[in-house]
Amino acid sequence: MNLTDSVLVPLLIFTFLSSVQCELLTFGIVGLAGSLGYYVYDRYKCDYNECCIHEYIPADLDRLETMLSTKLFGQQIARETIINALKDHRGNHDSPKALVMSFHGTPGTGKNYVVQMIAQAYYKNGVQSKYFHFFNGRNTFPLQRKVDEYKEELQKIITASLIECKESIFVFDEVDKMPEGLLNVLVPFLDYNTYHKSSKGEIVHQNKSIFIFLSNTGSSQIVQTLTNLWERGKKRDDMRLQDFEKLIADGAFNEKGGFYHSDTIQTSVIDHYVPFLPLEERHVKKCLARAFTERGSVPNQEMIEEALSHLTFGPEPYNLYSMAGCKRIEQKVAMILYRKQSELKAND
Repeated sequence: MNLTDSVLVPLLIFTFLSSVQCELLTFGIVGLAGSLGYYVYDRYKCDYNECCIHEYIPADLDRLETMLSTKLFGQQIARETIINALKDHRGNHDSPKALVMSFHGTPGTGKNYVVQMIAQAYYKNGVQSKYFHFFNGRNTFPLQRKVDEYKEELQKIITASLIECKESIFVFDEVDKMPEGLLNVLVPFLDYNTYHKSSKGEIVHQNKSIFIFLSNTGSSQIVQTLTNLWERGKKRDDMRLQDFEKLIADGAFNEKGGFYHSDTIQTSVIDHYVPFLPLEERHVKKCLARAFTERGSVPNQEMIEEALSHLTFGPEPYNLYSMAGCKRIEQKVAMILYRKQSELKAND
């Protein structure tokens, strides 16, 4: 080996080793920075983004009970059933299944109102929580011919949601407007399992979740039964869940819509069929008083009676119940207050 080789070869080797060392050092720094960055993100992400932790899911059932007691009128059966079901489900750390409730009643009796209160009590972000999922039968699933497509999409949404957070709530409104057979896809999520495997082999924990169905099916049976009990002298406050639950399930099963001959009813995965009773005049008056108060007005008897005159009561011959419950009263109250204000301005 000549002098050139004896100098050049070690120099090349040294250069190569130095380069490798620098690359390894660079990769190490990048790896460390990446790990540190992930740790910081993972540690502080819930300070700025909603996470599936107690801070964002307080599930304050005492607050819910207060809201139901002060804001929901004429629904003692619904109030007691819902609170007891939620407390039992929340307190049972080894719950064998998801909690499944089905709310039934005529329009304006408070079904959607109660769902909003549940969301407010359960989640820091209320109905805006990403763990609160709302589906409307008329808008989300409008076509019977696309029922198979809806099933596939719904299964994916629920699976992904439960993987992200076990304490998700799923609400299905206007079930009576949904395609027949659609709800059958939910049975694996509602059945007696703490978890099941998805089609991709993913573990889906479901026993901490809540499913709520809202429907007008069974309404006629509720009204008729309530009227019959009233005719026999039974007081509304003495009526119990047992007076209505079976007739609601039978009515829903045989009426056209999402529950028609549905596996969700046949397989007995719905835990509670909750009746929302039609509202009497005394209940509607409370709704009206609240509506006036929320608009900064203290109503007199004349204003209450005027608002009542716009509502229809039935069925014949007794006309005991508001046919639209407390629906549309906001518009009537607004109209009355606007007219009162106009009259005051005219007299000034």
